[in-house]
Amino acid sequence: MGGARSQVNKAHKTRFASKASRHSHKIDKVRSGKPAGSHRAALKGARAARLQHSKAIRDQKRAALLKEKRSSNGSSSAPRVIVLCGLSSSANIGPLAEDLLTFAAGGDEKLTSNTVASPAYKVRTTVLQAPYGDLTSCMELAKVADLLAFVVSANSLYNSNSGNPIDEFGSQCLSVLRAVGLPSTAVFIRDLPSDTKSKQELKKAAVSFLSPELPEDCRFYAAETKDDLHMFMRLFKEQHLSSPHWRNQRPYVMSEEACIKPGDSMGLCTLLVSGYLRAHNLSVNQLVGDLCFNLYW
Repeated sequence: MGGARSQVNKAHKTRFASKASRHSHKIDKVRSGKPAGSHRAALKGARAARLQHSKAIRDQKRAALLKEKRSSNGSSSAPRVIVLCGLSSSANIGPLAEDLLTFAAGGDEKLTSNTVASPAYKVRTTVLQAPYGDLTSCMELAKVADLLAFVVSANSLYNSNSGNPIDEFGSQCLSVLRAVGLPSTAVFIRDLPSDTKSKQELKKAAVSFLSPELPEDCRFYAAETKDDLHMFMRLFKEQHLSSPHWRNQRPYVMSEEACIKPGDSMGLCTLLVSGYLRAHNLSVNQLVGDLCFNLYW
């Protein structure tokens, strides 16, 4: 094939010519205004501006995360609040709260507060217990929680008739908390057997039951031994905690102590609140409802 008989396209035929070559013989009109290369330069400039804007946003987010990490790990920083919430009557959260505080404190001394400063993990932690059966208290504690930790018992997976670690109150509590808005969540699994194989099987069963009810980024932890608590504290220290959007709209105080001081005038008193200011700065001249601040530091 080919050779002398192969077809040769004739150059003067417009059928085989490009549009640019067909109009090359015409005289260009006189152009005024911007030079010919200005459009291409504008496109390159716009692309560079977009890249620079994206880089600035990434740098701002990185700086904000670094600032948050530094502020949360300082000795004078506000403690990270963990709220333990039992999803069934068999989930005893009292011993778990004591174990967490004792382990975070790094010693066996008697605990005098629900806030401890961990010298090993360099983080301050507050552990609060949501009372089982009191839906209002659970909701109020969840509003200030940095980490909402649900507690389930592995015994409920094989002792209960339904095999579900969530009872009626636990289901109601989850429904209300999802409607209000969940912060960062975790699940502690208690009463696991010492056998490694049985422990993993029960943990997988608990994960399969609870995963559809909780956010996708929820973490599951065994909470039986010191190694389990060490793993949790190590990950909790580095975890970026999220919160509902409505919590960051205005400042609030996570109170450590509150008392009432009688005033000089009849019927008047002063509410003394000490604690940590969260979310935003609070001005001394700002009103809270129809009340004003007398002293602030």
